[in-house]
Amino acid sequence: MLESPVLKARRHAGATLVEAFGWSVPGSYSSAANEYAAVTQRFAVADRSYIGRLRINGNDAVDLLDRLTTNRLADLQEGHLMGTVFTSGKGRIIDLVLLLRRGDHLLAFTGPETRKRIAEWIDFYTFAEDVTVEDETESTAMLSLLGPHAADAVDGLADLDLYQSAEMEVGGVRATVARTDFAGLPGYDFVVPSASGDAIWTALVEQGAEPVGTDVLDLVRIENGIPAYGAELNEDHNPLEAGLKDFISFNKGCYVGQEVVARLDTYDKVQRHLVRLSWKTVQAVSAGAALFFDGKQVGAVTSAAASVSGAAEGLGYVRNAQAGQGTVLTADGDVEVRVGEPVGRD
Repeated sequence: MLESPVLKARRHAGATLVEAFGWSVPGSYSSAANEYAAVTQRFAVADRSYIGRLRINGNDAVDLLDRLTTNRLADLQEGHLMGTVFTSGKGRIIDLVLLLRRGDHLLAFTGPETRKRIAEWIDFYTFAEDVTVEDETESTAMLSLLGPHAADAVDGLADLDLYQSAEMEVGGVRATVARTDFAGLPGYDFVVPSASGDAIWTALVEQGAEPVGTDVLDLVRIENGIPAYGAELNEDHNPLEAGLKDFISFNKGCYVGQEVVARLDTYDKVQRHLVRLSWKTVQAVSAGAALFFDGKQVGAVTSAAASVSGAAEGLGYVRNAQAGQGTVLTADGDVEVRVGEPVGRD
């Protein structure tokens, strides 16, 4: 079980720790209502050191990853980030990765459980290229500031547009700060050496950021239609089903899985889509529950969370014919589940 370098500070803040992703992570600090209000109305801080961080070195790093993933990485500018999907040869999702271009290397943000898979995938396709991968996940800490007023907490944050980064000093510590909006709200990730994690955490809390755990983070990302690895993003699905079209270039040339993804798009062969779902909280529906229409299974719930407003929110894959907004499906003992907006599509 891995532990964050900020564990002492989190315990001092009253975190209730749970096991997830092979890490000991904070499930909550206070009530769900308090943490939800902080995230959605003010600003909050979360320890997300469990997110994978890979340093990809070498003169050929950008070119190699351009040939392995869906987006046009040649367009990635210094100090900027770009989302791109690692796909299998069958066009299925290995992970959605954010890449930050920094001088002579790339910093890759991966899912908590895919950092080793991504590193091995890059190594497998590296032949004569000048490319090496270093896993910095356990030698660094990552604290995330999010909420509508997050930019007010630290000087300079308001200057960062989505997918931009900067080097900033916070609490006497130099940090790499990237705006990623990871939960669908203004969100900034602070990456520092492990030994400096407590200092960044303390500085953000002293600025008024309320600590929040993974329970509320998961609820907020579900409400905002943000797919996550292990739930919506895995090799059971392709990036078009998952609403990841914004992270795909259809005219850059070949990459692993490109022919399958291009054929699905060209011939409109995507048969199901990721959509938002809702139902009454008194009727429990869990991730993995089958969804039915007229007695036939048409989809499945991939994420579920109880809302603080008295409803329940979820995400799930539903066949095209039943994926229209307002369609009523059933799950687990005839619980009515209403289809909401699609994820990642107009």
